[in-house]
Amino acid sequence: MFNVLIVDDEPAIREGLTTIIDWNSHGYRVIDTASNGREAIMKITQHRPDLTIIDMRMPGMTGLEVIEQVRKENSRAHFLILSGYADFDYAKKAIGYGVDAYLLKPVDEDEMIEELQRISMALTKERELKLRNAEEDHFFREHMVESFLFNENEKGNTDNINHLGLCWSSYQVVLVEVHGQLDGDSLYLNALKQKMTSYFDELDRGIVFSAGPHIGVLLKGVVNEVGVAEALFKELSAITEEWHWTLYAAAGNSVTNLLDIGVSYASAAELLHHRFLFEKKRLMISDDKQGMMHKYNNTKIVTQADEVELSDKLYYAVDIRSNDAVRRVLEEMEQQIVSFGNTEQVMKSSYAQIFSMAINKLSNSNSDIYPVLQEYSSFISDVYRQNTLTELRRMTFEYYNNLIDRLGGISKDTVVKQVIDFIQRNSNENLKLELLAEVFNYNSAYLGKLFKNYTGEYFNAFLDKVRIEKAKELLSQGLKIHQVASRVGYANVDYFHSKFKKYEGISPSSYRDIEKNSSHTSE
Repeated sequence: MFNVLIVDDEPAIREGLTTIIDWNSHGYRVIDTASNGREAIMKITQHRPDLTIIDMRMPGMTGLEVIEQVRKENSRAHFLILSGYADFDYAKKAIGYGVDAYLLKPVDEDEMIEELQRISMALTKERELKLRNAEEDHFFREHMVESFLFNENEKGNTDNINHLGLCWSSYQVVLVEVHGQLDGDSLYLNALKQKMTSYFDELDRGIVFSAGPHIGVLLKGVVNEVGVAEALFKELSAITEEWHWTLYAAAGNSVTNLLDIGVSYASAAELLHHRFLFEKKRLMISDDKQGMMHKYNNTKIVTQADEVELSDKLYYAVDIRSNDAVRRVLEEMEQQIVSFGNTEQVMKSSYAQIFSMAINKLSNSNSDIYPVLQEYSSFISDVYRQNTLTELRRMTFEYYNNLIDRLGGISKDTVVKQVIDFIQRNSNENLKLELLAEVFNYNSAYLGKLFKNYTGEYFNAFLDKVRIEKAKELLSQGLKIHQVASRVGYANVDYFHSKFKKYEGISPSSYRDIEKNSSHTSE
């Protein structure tokens, strides 16, 4: 469809030309009209029509004068002249200005349609040639950008920089990464690249190129402020909207020499590498790196012992059905695991390991909840699918909140009753008052006093008595001493022996023998 501007000082002519021709059927549409020469120049500049149909004689400024002035700025503009006079001199001048047709008023409809069809063929060929030239120019420009970025041997070939319009005041590489159902599908990635190419070519704002798993844009302008970064991100998001992909993008440092765009590319790639820690929905800029380094300056390496302790806390928090406790443990996990110095994969692996251990403990402690846990079997896999820390945090909170709801929700008992109940269920674990106090969000000394006032026993003594009672049950079943010690939570057999004798007055083996003889006697 070609755009047409109609220029005539007579309203009846303007209206008649707009309605008498079925413009759409001939591949045209009338986008505006003008009533004089100066208005025509303004609207030609505004609309840049494919064809201007213009009256020869108008007050103030003739049609030829309009054409002469427009030709200074746009030598390829197309004009069809209307004239009320069969004036050879005017026609000769019009031909000299390269007009496409010269028709006499009153306009004959068939003659007008014939000229429009002829002009349409010329416009079509011109558009096809322009498109081919644009595609060829973009191909060479893209090839040159990629050669400067990835092929050191090509950097000496700078002859075409001027010819291809690459002499800019600054250069900045933006890298775009997309995630969605079609991750890694080169067909759709190429479709996105073509769409981005059309967008940036039409606005003459940069060159789109391939950059491995990413799509690159070499920008003319500089993106170094939050407002500009937000605006460009909205533009990129609009381009990808039809595919419903999640978009991430980073801008490298700007450079003033085309030969240095590798520096901009490297800084953009390094910034995008830390996408996992970026929590804003916009294009990443260089200042964001310092912000992330400051926020996640944790240099501590999470050891296996740390992972075990964190998994214990998480298990305890779920076991007492406390969403608040879970939230505190997850926040502590983030403080310990998340670091600007670690890779995304390392951080996710730590999360997955802790979650796996906590879920295994839950499953082993109570067989009744195993069917509930089975419904969340994909949870660990989902950890690796999250593209940012924000997404991982949200997904994890939602998972554990739902899990606690399925397991029965938050306990309504007092905190001491919860601790006692917890000890009864987990006496075989390496329980410590300090750890439980942290899970329940209490000062350990204060919790110890509450516990002593409620039970009449110190925490460790109460734990020992619970373990000894469980040990007596196992000894009555004829288990060996070391098996019983391990099952009730004593890693050292001698220590178990001394504790048992302290509370029962006899050794574990003697108790087992007595129980054995007692059972025989009763028989």
